[in-house]
Amino acid sequence: MSSSGHDIDATPDVPEERPRPKYGPQYPADDPGATAVSGVAVDARRKDTEWRRLDRRMLLIEPVDAIKSFLPLIIVVLFAGSTRNQGPWWTNLLVVFVPIVIGVWAWATTSYRITSEQLMLKRGIIQRTTHTARLDRVRTVDVTASLLQRLLGVASVKIGTGSETPFTLPGLATADAHALRAELLHVARAERDASTDPDDPGPVDEQETVLGEFSPAWIRYAPFSLTGLLAVLAVVGFAAQFFDDLGARVLESEAGGRVVDYVTELSVVTLVVQGAVLAVVVLTLAAVVTYVLRYWGYRLTRHPRGTLAVSRGLLTTRHTTLEERRLRGVSVTRPLLLRLVGAAKADALVTGLGGLEDSTSSSSSDMLTPPAPRAEVFRIAADVLRDPEPLQAQLRMHGPAARRRRHTRALIFAVVLGVPIAVATWWFDLSPYWYAVPAMLFLTAPIIGEARYRRLGHTLTAQHVVSRIGLFPESTTVVLTSAIIGWNISETFFQRRVGLVTLAATVAAGSDSVEILDIPLTEVEAIIRSATPGMAEEFMTTPGALPPGPR
Repeated sequence: MSSSGHDIDATPDVPEERPRPKYGPQYPADDPGATAVSGVAVDARRKDTEWRRLDRRMLLIEPVDAIKSFLPLIIVVLFAGSTRNQGPWWTNLLVVFVPIVIGVWAWATTSYRITSEQLMLKRGIIQRTTHTARLDRVRTVDVTASLLQRLLGVASVKIGTGSETPFTLPGLATADAHALRAELLHVARAERDASTDPDDPGPVDEQETVLGEFSPAWIRYAPFSLTGLLAVLAVVGFAAQFFDDLGARVLESEAGGRVVDYVTELSVVTLVVQGAVLAVVVLTLAAVVTYVLRYWGYRLTRHPRGTLAVSRGLLTTRHTTLEERRLRGVSVTRPLLLRLVGAAKADALVTGLGGLEDSTSSSSSDMLTPPAPRAEVFRIAADVLRDPEPLQAQLRMHGPAARRRRHTRALIFAVVLGVPIAVATWWFDLSPYWYAVPAMLFLTAPIIGEARYRRLGHTLTAQHVVSRIGLFPESTTVVLTSAIIGWNISETFFQRRVGLVTLAATVAAGSDSVEILDIPLTEVEAIIRSATPGMAEEFMTTPGALPPGPR
């Protein structure tokens, strides 16, 4: 397959540099040089601070974290008896003592400093490293506390500055962590506003507005997400590290022998049915537990000083703060199972998250809502945008060529997967029931193709570009036209045969672009001119002329 593309890029205006705040998170409240802004003590005179240790309560947490890292080895040594014939019993305790020493040493070799311009963190047991983060580059602030940290009154602060690796202060007192979160975003915003308009006193009402709150009724959507499957896979992967010896011991036990005897006496059909029921029960329980642990206490609020705050978590709590001025749009996702039960979830498109994203979108720092009722998710997303129109607007369909392309691709998938199954069933003389698989693929191909086309569309509003795409899952993305810094027009060999292209609006957030798939080439210029007037004029010298490129 060949492809070609055209780029229309515009260099974004360099944003005005944020004034560098002069503050620290642990200044005494009775300091005569300190002033109160948003209830946080700010030292306007101090230019520097000394290097500090993490909170002393981390002396209990660091060893526990080290023991968790060595847990598979500890379990094998202590419970599998791998060293029982090589020395006294107490020598096995060395495998626990060593991680404790490593944890204490990690605390002793970690220090941080907050100056008027940057945060600095030194850590490392063997190789010493120094991490820095400029205060005027702060985009997001995450305050996270595990169950043990909550019990001891400490928390970790993760600061996104737009770099690939976030800056993390792993152990501050809880009050200091939340004060630092408020200072880094709210106080800096207040200072920036004051420098812009000294006569403007700023927001008088400091009361936050609640945009969304957790409802226990949402737990019913947990089984229809993939969180249960991911949790079970994580447990299985962890157990597999030391299953060989312990697994043999379990199977040799009386209870293990009874289970083996019971399973071997079952017929194939009964075994499959009972195994499927057990799998559904386990996955459902895992999904519910994971959902509650992640999202219990979810609350989305807007602060008058221009930030959005998301808090959630039952055992491990997490408080994420995002600057609204860096909000570029929202994305509402509806995976297949959630769509069948009328649910959805939403994320924010924010510039500068950098390395703050987690491996799973459900736990990323740009999360706006957990899986929840579709109407509630769309309402919250509209409140975040301060405009309900983009998510309510009628989308423009992409025409017969895009529809044929969706049906053709669904049919090709059925052929590629179904024909080999039919041939294998005939060749190896398998049960005729196997022919039902390719039959179902061919019968459902037109339905899938039409459904994918019905969920393909776009529209323009006064301030937003809206694009919807996909069936597994369906994703609706809303982006501010003012956030678009360029356009990319690409076309594959097969798109070029039918006059379609993929139009991508480039923004400095998330995946860096928002795609409008399989749009007729004749509509591209109108979209670009309407969404970003003046940006593409130098590339389109005559009416209807697209940028030159291979055809």
